[in-house]
Amino acid sequence: MSVVIDADVLIGVLRDVPGAHQALAEARLRDPRLLSVTPVRVEVLRGMRPGEEQVTTGLLDQLDWVTVDLALADRAGELGRTYGRSHHGIEIVDLLLAAAAERYVARLLTRNVRHFPMVPGLQPAF
Repeated sequence: MSVVIDADVLIGVLRDVPGAHQALAEARLRDPRLLSVTPVRVEVLRGMRPGEEQVTTGLLDQLDWVTVDLALADRAGELGRTYGRSHHGIEIVDLLLAAAAERYVARLLTRNVRHFPMVPGLQPAF
């Protein structure tokens, strides 16, 4: 089984947030294939601080990146129509992550559980 990783987890690792390194290490042990959607890469790179280039690219290079194709975008849109009105705060990237997790029958690793009502039983990564 694979793991789809949200930007908040990756940023947590880069910022040494307590529990972030352990959550990622445990995910890798249980599910060696780490995935994310390309817009998450943009989110992480957008927040990169001066001097973090090497560690950031090193972390990002450990993931397999899912390109947003029409089928993934369409499924994310469906999820948005289903959950967007009742659950405020769900962003497009969240919908793409949920669609990718569904596509790859993968576990989702995030701290933003409230953004993913479409993933039953989801618990915070740390």
